[in-house]
Amino acid sequence: MATPEKIIRRESLVLRVLWMLLFLLVWQIAVPLLGILVVAQLFYRLFYGAPSAHFMSFGDSVSQYLAQIGRFAVFHSDEKPWPMGDWPQARAADGETAHTPKTKAPADAVVTAPVAAAASTPATEQTSEASEATDVAEEQAIEEQATTLKGQASDEPKP
Repeated sequence: MATPEKIIRRESLVLRVLWMLLFLLVWQIAVPLLGILVVAQLFYRLFYGAPSAHFMSFGDSVSQYLAQIGRFAVFHSDEKPWPMGDWPQARAADGETAHTPKTKAPADAVVTAPVAAAASTPATEQTSEASEATDVAEEQAIEEQATTLKGQASDEPKP
C-alpha cells in the first residue's frame, strides 16, 4: 500500500503537469506576441532612429515572463508565473538609449494658444526664441554625451 507521503507527491505532480499544460498554452500566445513586438520595435527604430522606451520595457517583461514559464516547466522553480505570481518588472536597459517622444501640450493650452499668439509682444517672441535655443543646446549636449560614452565603451578591453 502506498504511503500518504507518496500519494501527496503523486497528486502534486499531477497538479504540476496540469499547470505546465496551461502555461504551454500561454507560451503559444506569448512567443508570437514577442515576435510582433520585435518587428514593431524594428520599424520604430528605423523611423525614429532610436528604439521605443515602451516597447523596450514591455518586451523585457514579456521575455522575463517566458523565462519564468521555462524555469517552472523544467522544475528549476516551484514559483508559478503570472497570473499565479507577479508580472515581471522590466529591468534597466543596457543597450541603445530609448527614443522618448516629446509630450504634447494639454488640451487647455491648445484652446488658449491662439489668444496668446495674438497678444504676443516682441519680448515674448524673444523668450520663445531663447527657449528654442536652449532646447537645441540640450539636445547637442545629450548627443555629445552619448558619443563620449560609446567611445569609452569601445576603448574598454573585451573579456
